[in-house]
Amino acid sequence: MPADTTAAAARAHATTGASAGHPVMHTAEEAARLLKVKRSWLERQAAARKIPFSMLGGSYRFSDRHLAEIIRLNEVVPAQGARNAPRPARPTGSVRPGPELTAAVNQPLRARPRTGPRHA
Repeated sequence: MPADTTAAAARAHATTGASAGHPVMHTAEEAARLLKVKRSWLERQAAARKIPFSMLGGSYRFSDRHLAEIIRLNEVVPAQGARNAPRPARPTGSVRPGPELTAAVNQPLRARPRTGPRHA
């Protein structure tokens, strides 16, 4: 078997499952490609401890289990009954603010006090 075919087969086996009980670990670049996100986003999330990861040799590494958890953490589930909930009615005509708001808006503006040293 040529070396190219053997290397490709080994790579395919390594990406599809664990060999000899070792979990498959992806680099940040590989994980970003699999998740279809930018590598910088993945690294920022990991640095902020918002997503699971492993730090190996000073680099972020992600197992298949980490990737599944990242997907689960970022899943958005629709609110119960949101699909059939009635929309709020739009106001008709002009809506004017109450007297408490118009009084605050009509007051004149005041100058901000100086904070630095005064120069003559």
